[in-house]
Amino acid sequence: MTTYDAFGSAGRTLAIVGTAFLLAGCTSTVPDDRVTETVTVTTSAAGEKSTVAPSQPDAHQPALQTVDAREFSSPQHDGVFTWNYSTSGQYRGLCVSDGDGVTCTGRPAASVPDLTQHFPGRPSAIELGTAGLRYTFVEGVPGGPGSLDAGHRVEIGNVACERPDGSALTCRSGANSFTITGPGQEITTSGTVLAESDYSNHSMAEDGGETSSRDRAGTSTGQPSDLMGATGLVGGVRTSSGRLVTASAPPCDGRGILILDSYVEALNPQQGIADLLDAHPGAKFATPGQCPSLRASLDGARVYPIYTDHGHDTAALCRDKAARGGNARLLTQSAEYIDPC
Repeated sequence: MTTYDAFGSAGRTLAIVGTAFLLAGCTSTVPDDRVTETVTVTTSAAGEKSTVAPSQPDAHQPALQTVDAREFSSPQHDGVFTWNYSTSGQYRGLCVSDGDGVTCTGRPAASVPDLTQHFPGRPSAIELGTAGLRYTFVEGVPGGPGSLDAGHRVEIGNVACERPDGSALTCRSGANSFTITGPGQEITTSGTVLAESDYSNHSMAEDGGETSSRDRAGTSTGQPSDLMGATGLVGGVRTSSGRLVTASAPPCDGRGILILDSYVEALNPQQGIADLLDAHPGAKFATPGQCPSLRASLDGARVYPIYTDHGHDTAALCRDKAARGGNARLLTQSAEYIDPC
């Protein structure tokens, strides 16, 4: 019990004793069906007593239980946190944080423009960091080790995400925030929305300060940091000859490719992919699981295929395999690894 003292006119002391509530951001131990206490007011001059109703808690500020962020630590990537969420629909959403910000999957409004750079098409996620919000994508990331459930919140770095009820997810950083609601996981934003090409949320630490896990993974070898997504997914690399190679997105229409090698993600994935492209001149690389018939991960680590695309010319595909080795594969919507040769 906590006692609050205030002084009224003529020196009369007002002693109010009520239930102590924890501030927002801490775990509340008060159940939703709490019993309303009466408050007794006593004046010292005449000993008069009266009963008044206490102020009711704001119905729009539910007490949320704070979850330890370590519960969402990615088993595959040190310093990365991932969790699932649901907003009452059949689709399960995914959030990923590298400690500097957070990116969550969802559906943007029709007024949001398509992405036009490294992964053209409709954005499938919203990114939030200290600089603002940015529409982006999340691909090839395994599901989280846990879910952020209704009534829970989590804080990671400068970002706080919470589930006030079963139909919404809200994440905030400073004056910027986004909310994802409903069965269709619609995204709404408040604050500064950055351009697709604006990577201000991922600026490098200066003066010897700490860098994020994304910086450690993508820039220590001189690779283009703007082609590393917030989730650590590689969007492009630079080979030793200086050639910039961006991740390709071949259609899953039954075409045949020759997988010359595969990069199983480890430290400095951009450099690892670039080294394999150097070893196979003219080859491309695709994001993990671009088609269901491509392996997305191995023992929890993402897999990037290094390949040549032969379209629907099966004869040319098999000649290339006979000359260079590798694995021929049909790109289909079925999770079957089919070699037509």
